[in-house]
Amino acid sequence: MASNAIIYPDVLDPIESASREYLDRHQEASLAVMCEYAVANAPLIRKVWADAGVKPGDIKSVADFREKAPFLTKDDIRAYRDAHNDPTGGMSVDSPGQTVSVGTTSGTTGDPTPVPNWRRTPAEETYARDHWHIGVRPGDHVCHMLFTFRGGHRRRSLSELGIAEICFSISPFEIPRIVDASKRFRPTSMSIFPNPLINAFEQYFEKTGEDPVDVFKSYKGAIFGGEPLGDRQKALTRSWGLELFETTSLGDVAGACECREHNGFHAYEDIAFIEAVDPITAEPVADGDIGELVVTSLVDRLSPLVRYRTGDLVSIDRSPCGCGRTHARFKLLGRATDQILVKGRSILPREIMGLVEKHDETRANLFQIIRADREMDELKLRIGYDVTRLKDSEDALKLRLYERISVAIEVPLVLELVDEQELLKLGPPHKIPRVTKT
Repeated sequence: MASNAIIYPDVLDPIESASREYLDRHQEASLAVMCEYAVANAPLIRKVWADAGVKPGDIKSVADFREKAPFLTKDDIRAYRDAHNDPTGGMSVDSPGQTVSVGTTSGTTGDPTPVPNWRRTPAEETYARDHWHIGVRPGDHVCHMLFTFRGGHRRRSLSELGIAEICFSISPFEIPRIVDASKRFRPTSMSIFPNPLINAFEQYFEKTGEDPVDVFKSYKGAIFGGEPLGDRQKALTRSWGLELFETTSLGDVAGACECREHNGFHAYEDIAFIEAVDPITAEPVADGDIGELVVTSLVDRLSPLVRYRTGDLVSIDRSPCGCGRTHARFKLLGRATDQILVKGRSILPREIMGLVEKHDETRANLFQIIRADREMDELKLRIGYDVTRLKDSEDALKLRLYERISVAIEVPLVLELVDEQELLKLGPPHKIPRVTKT
């Protein structure tokens, strides 16, 4: 007897497995069109290109683009916003009815940057692809944690696929509701699942005796975001039967997420053109070398970011991935502005995270690097600890942390311990400023 059920394929969209030759041709053509469009329609892009003495007609190839196209920074957008009283920062084209909202970046590394949104953004496309890769299909449920209340008003892609979202705020107070929804609706995935929520779930399971394996048994994966994923969180969530897929921003152009190979963030190259440049000289660096990520939107007609310097330090790999995708992926090493040199040794917050989380009292991984200057004679750390989990004295914990970190980092070290609740007051619930002057 024939079935009328609709079969949804598990294969990738053909563009995700296109040949490198095809992707290169596609990007070259798209760059020329986007440059013409952005200069004609986005006030800030027009100004930046005019100041650089470059015209869209000068861009006839990828080589021309790399050589001639001027860079754009967050500071450019903020300055234009303030000078022209333009909430979109000069990045929303003059197209009445297209801008349905203006969101912002998180503001963790500075003043939040305006991000105009239209009815279906490029980030929506990448969001849908990422969930599809995890295994979400029409008729499924997804738990969506509102990422500091940014984005929940415009998550259209999953609903258009016939997927129901159950929305929560990122708050420990929501955990009983999330557990109830997980057992009642048996969602297929979750997004976003950050460090603080993982730690709060751990405390909830310890206090209530609820079985995490049963709570998460329907999940094919959860998208983790906000900060780098530590080894402790990986092991903890694996013990719950939950696979995490780390995600990050692709320079405010779109999103980028791990696949099941967990070997880097996939940058969808039909949506964005990515480069890596030396953060000081802005000269191109080769794939595999460390450089600052630069992103150009190939599809966004509302906010056409062109040669946008993200401030993220990455290494890019354009070889085919084991998941079947041919698009580039990159490994995120940290923010260029977060780098500190101590006695000539380069240190980034990601390196400290793997050391702080190993102690039970500091398992929440809450710490700050105190950096008065980019180059310093000693590493100064402020570390938050859970006073209720203190095994011995504060001085004993400080000594244990000092011994572990100093041996691994091998630079002069100064530690300050504070109640972790004090650090949580410094930022949104998914992350705190990791580098501060005081």
